[in-house]
Amino acid sequence: MRDISVRHVARAVLGAVLLLSCVLAPPVPASAAGYSRRIAIAPFASLTKEDIGGTVSVLPRLLASRLMALAGADVVLLPAGGKAPEAEAKEAKVPLLLQGTVSKLGKGYSVDTTVTDLETGKTAGAFFASAATEDDIIAQLGVLSGEISEKLFGVQGAIRATAPPAPVAASPAPAAFPIPSGIPAIGGVPVAVSPVSPPAPVSDEGWTPSSIKKAGQSDKIADEIYGVVAGDIDADGNGEVVTWGRNTIYVYRVKGDEILPYTRISRSAQNHFLNVEAIDIDGDGKKDIVVTNLQGDRLTSFVLLRKGDGFVETPGTTRHHLVVLREWNGKTILAGQRQGVSEPFQGKIHAMKWDGKALSEGEPLPLNTSILPVSGGGVYSLSPWPSAKDGRWLYVDVEEKLRVLDAGGKSVYKSKENFGAPADGFEYGEINRQDSRYPTLSLRRAPRAAAGSRGEPLVVVTENRKGYLQRLAGGNESSRVLVLQWEGSGFTERAASPKSDFFYSGVDLLPPGGLRRGGRIIASMIEQSGSAFKDKVSRLMLMRVE
Repeated sequence: MRDISVRHVARAVLGAVLLLSCVLAPPVPASAAGYSRRIAIAPFASLTKEDIGGTVSVLPRLLASRLMALAGADVVLLPAGGKAPEAEAKEAKVPLLLQGTVSKLGKGYSVDTTVTDLETGKTAGAFFASAATEDDIIAQLGVLSGEISEKLFGVQGAIRATAPPAPVAASPAPAAFPIPSGIPAIGGVPVAVSPVSPPAPVSDEGWTPSSIKKAGQSDKIADEIYGVVAGDIDADGNGEVVTWGRNTIYVYRVKGDEILPYTRISRSAQNHFLNVEAIDIDGDGKKDIVVTNLQGDRLTSFVLLRKGDGFVETPGTTRHHLVVLREWNGKTILAGQRQGVSEPFQGKIHAMKWDGKALSEGEPLPLNTSILPVSGGGVYSLSPWPSAKDGRWLYVDVEEKLRVLDAGGKSVYKSKENFGAPADGFEYGEINRQDSRYPTLSLRRAPRAAAGSRGEPLVVVTENRKGYLQRLAGGNESSRVLVLQWEGSGFTERAASPKSDFFYSGVDLLPPGGLRRGGRIIASMIEQSGSAFKDKVSRLMLMRVE
């Protein structure tokens, strides 16, 4: 055995003293509990007399997404109406169970949660947040998720709980559209405001867009989403947005910089959604959903009417490709073009009529569909010029060139760059005898137009560039969202998002038809296309224009 030097002995004694001091020190508080980051969340219970079931039902899912983002937690959502939550959580083999309630306290709400350690049966932690309004309940989940992440999982830098500012006695501004009862965070005006006077608004007179910056994004969508449209949106750009995949429609809620899932509508694999639009068809002040659907080789387009918190499909179908034309001659209309024989869509484009049960053709639009470029494509990718000047149109042709058409449909401008690249397509027409394949029609997305501050039209479009290798492989080199401004004889790029390796499949303005300083753009993005070897991944991206 080797001799131990006096220095080593002194170090050992010092280490023992330090260890003893740690043992005799006060116990570590619960904030460093360091539980395994696996937790089950039971359905929340409402203890209020008011009907806020729509808000309460989405709280577990939203809280789960925040815990996954903040702490990387593995979250199991327990179903409603099954076994006791403790039994369900133990079967899922998670160590922690979170249960929550929403109570009414005076004019506000209290969101209370308790976390149980299933191994010991003891409480691992209790957390609460207060909300001034029903709309504010969801916003306070950031407080709860931050506290839970820090106290249970030891994740520092999470959102800390803060007392909400006191409400002021002021009448809220009216919403920009009727708010269905029980729907959280749609057009609500916060009653809690900062005591500091807000800065004077910056005038938009003479403003020109110069940058597009990312403001937020949704969670992953396990699908390829082909476009996005604004639904019921208030003046601040908060409300609903609708995106879609091949046979599923996803409705999301935008509140501030958050994009949260609300509901989805699916059909069987025999259906192919070519286009989805949002427009108030029945005149009740709430936007309905209109779907251009291909079932086999036949168009069976249909309408989803807004009813309360959801949508109800009407029984009638129509053989038209349907698009919404915003501010055409000062009003927003639904237009349709019939399914063709030699071409997928042929004939005149009609303003569609709704009789309470089904859609039918109204007056034809004064647009010559027998001349290029519309004769070579169809009604999709068509937008009215954002003013009444000369009755012009905006269009993306089969070569992905942005066009300006005169009132009759003749091209008066064609871009050099490519815009509105398609993310989706379908086979249609006569089979090619050489390769025994049907021709594929690519579905390009329409540009989004708005009037500029100085009267010059602004256009928001996607630009997807392809290099030589990408053209051969059918891939994408880079993708951007652009704001273009008309300069009398052509368009000039004014603002652009950073280049992305992913594919922007569609864009819309929040609110539709308006683009101002600080305004927002919602974009659909495909991060990963599906195949037999990998999963589909998409997101919605929220951008701010300055």
